[in-house]
Amino acid sequence: MSQPNVILSIHDLFVSYSGVPALEGVSLSVKQGQITTIVGANGAGKTTLMKAVAGLLTPSKGKIEFQGKDITGLTTAQTVSSGLTLVPEGRRLFPTMNIRDNLMAGAYVRSDKEAIQKDLETVLDYFPVLKDRLHMPANSLSGGQQQMLAVGRALMASPKLLMLDEPSIGLAPTIVETIANIIRTVSENGVEVLLVEQNAHMALELADEAYVLENGQITLRGKGQELIQNDKVREAYLGL
Repeated sequence: MSQPNVILSIHDLFVSYSGVPALEGVSLSVKQGQITTIVGANGAGKTTLMKAVAGLLTPSKGKIEFQGKDITGLTTAQTVSSGLTLVPEGRRLFPTMNIRDNLMAGAYVRSDKEAIQKDLETVLDYFPVLKDRLHMPANSLSGGQQQMLAVGRALMASPKLLMLDEPSIGLAPTIVETIANIIRTVSENGVEVLLVEQNAHMALELADEAYVLENGQITLRGKGQELIQNDKVREAYLGL
């Protein structure tokens, strides 16, 4: 049986803020056809890692390869054009802009109008609650609906890799379940997923491959179900 191809590879990554280390030698990979998750406490470096991959932070050392090409130090616009899209923590929507325009903003690097329209229809199939509200402002939505809009906007970039930073934060359990189901569906439809989450139970249940990030370093890796059974993970992140 052939091994999945690696779509994202991070080698020995270091990132600092004003000389203070945030990531120290992080290495991980994301494989085709898989959901890869990173769990860890607040302040572990998860968001820093996502920002570095997305081009929002410049590493002081190390390499980031996407689809076999070195993307270390590229701008965010360049990483999006290459097929990598981040849904940031806090959503970062345009609050007074209507929902349709927020979605279309995700396609700003694209010119394939027919494919864009098809992707818009797909996104609205994923999130039917948005379909009847396209002309309403984003700030009229609930927190869970805004998270759906943020994911939908990222999908409008037609990414090969979708990165999600804390998509469940602050959401009710039923909405968290909806977001988890959408992540599964997106993965099944051929988009690779890198998920960062404090909600370790959700993240590990979704994960094909999982990493634990602590104090800027990877301390554990394995299959999602393996880490759910790990005593250290169960005590530190699952409350078991």
